Amino acid sequence: MPQPVYPTYVVDGVALDAPGWYLAKETRRRPLPGVRGVSVEVPGRAGQLPIVGLDADTTTLALTLWVTAVRPDGSDGDLPDLEANLDALFAVFGVRHRLLDIRHLPAAGIERQADATVLAQAEPDMDVPGRRAKLPILLTIPGVYWRDVAPSTWSSGLPATGQAVSPLAGSTAPITDALLRFTGPATNPAMTDAVTGVTVAYTGALTGSQRLLVDCGRMRAARVTSDTWDLSAGTDVTGGVSSTGPGSASRWLHLTPGISGTDPYSRAVTVTATGSGTSGASLVEIRARRAHL
Repeated sequence: MPQPVYPTYVVDGVALDAPGWYLAKETRRRPLPGVRGVSVEVPGRAGQLPIVGLDADTTTLALTLWVTAVRPDGSDGDLPDLEANLDALFAVFGVRHRLLDIRHLPAAGIERQADATVLAQAEPDMDVPGRRAKLPILLTIPGVYWRDVAPSTWSSGLPATGQAVSPLAGSTAPITDALLRFTGPATNPAMTDAVTGVTVAYTGALTGSQRLLVDCGRMRAARVTSDTWDLSAGTDVTGGVSSTGPGSASRWLHLTPGISGTDPYSRAVTVTATGSGTSGASLVEIRARRAHL
């Protein structure tokens, strides 16, 4: 059995290193996303005003596939087999009714996921005598960041000051769609991201039988009375939630990793959760997938 090739990609479950096609070596690493630039020039001042907190721009992923006449069983084929392999790839990348599920496998045991679509024309460069073709594919990732495939859950007693969210360690990009859950009793529960200083807070009281669910990605909140993460199972209390800090006018809490000191390997998401009227049963939990540049 052939050994897996790393780094590599998988699209909707179809490996891009397989009998019939393989990735060119120069397109095996995902690119670093750029920043959506903003420039502000002031008369009488040289240069531009420095601006921080800019959002990342849409990620573009350029892949080059070498397509051969090798059949799915690994045996050598001819021009009809080359055409069949091209048709198979066209079907994979030609999906338009939904986003493609892209998986990047940089090494054994590591898997990142992103949703993408093909916007540019893909025209194969045919080498008929050699029975192969070079197929360039240009993917656009609207959500910019790569994510872990499955979410992790972290919990702590409430209140919690300067707590590292251990399952999210190693993230390199902000996590914008975390689910928060506060378990009562607690009055005015809130959470603050240590790196950005942004706080999301609920004005109200939770009894010992109630939980507050906060969906930071959809900017929704609900109060429930069961052990669930489903906001539809409770009462909508979105109007009781507020966000303060940089960028809070258009979004809720972004869990942002930071480097501890000068060690580039010590990336951690750190939060502080507060609330009054708590007891030993009061909890704060985070359910999220790590995000990667």
